[in-house]
Amino acid sequence: MGKLKVMNYNGYQTLVSSELAVRPIFQDHIRWRTNNKLATNICVTGEPGIGKSYLAMDIARVFEGLYKSSSGAWKQRFQLRQIVFTHSDYMELLLKLRMGKPIVFDEPSYAIGKRDWYQQLQKVLVHTLESQRFLIHPLFFPIINMSLLDKTIRSYLIQFQIHVLGRGHAYVYRMSPSQATDKIYREFMCELFYHLFDSKLCSRDSCLGCKKIESCQIFRAQYERKKRDTQIVRYEQAKDQAQQKESSELTDSQLETMVWNNIDKLLNSKGKVDVSKMRYFLRDEFKVHLSIWKGYNIKGLIEAAHPERFEEE
Repeated sequence: MGKLKVMNYNGYQTLVSSELAVRPIFQDHIRWRTNNKLATNICVTGEPGIGKSYLAMDIARVFEGLYKSSSGAWKQRFQLRQIVFTHSDYMELLLKLRMGKPIVFDEPSYAIGKRDWYQQLQKVLVHTLESQRFLIHPLFFPIINMSLLDKTIRSYLIQFQIHVLGRGHAYVYRMSPSQATDKIYREFMCELFYHLFDSKLCSRDSCLGCKKIESCQIFRAQYERKKRDTQIVRYEQAKDQAQQKESSELTDSQLETMVWNNIDKLLNSKGKVDVSKMRYFLRDEFKVHLSIWKGYNIKGLIEAAHPERFEEE
């Protein structure tokens, strides 16, 4: 029976054994592809809450490794800014990031508008393919199921699938399209085991519900705060979109009644309906968003329905 030995890998400790075929095979393969300027798009799949994002970040952290700062402390090269949640953030990072550094395009848990996220991911993958001649960045993206991606994208732009079985435990598959048919071959490559990073600093397996999350400087706590801030923005955007949709579903008669019941607040100095006042009033009081065209339409309906109030003096 072969013995496991501890090996230093980019500043991190890992177990190796030639007899047991234990070594960081996947890390080595990512490094080889990056050095040879080959696209490396890695889909991390698994059920919600199983640790897809954490595993993607951990692989990226080991890939970049540690360095010794001027103070003598060991610090990781992989930075929080290398985790993005939107297509625009990805494109901005792509232009600024040094070649060879990994990126995690993450899907925040419980995010509003998952379909929008998948559409953004399609754009990210296409841009990654287009930029491979100049910018080589291993790309990780956690997603519940690969079937959610466009068939062409998942068939030709994904090189690896990591299927997460539990926190820190996953299988890696090599994805290879047939050169003669539309078949995609999925070949088992290796099994991954990653312990909980920063466990010496905190034994919790998640920051959710922790009272110290606002001040904690552990990497996963910083990640959770960034994810939360992104979620809040998305919730607000979704709220505005929902309100606008509700506004568009109101009939002209309903809008006319809302305006007429508050007509004295919405007149200009000449006693006519002020469209700007109307739009601001409906937005602030009823969360109803009117287009300028719709506002003038309602103004016309009210003045036609109440000629005695708006007749020319």
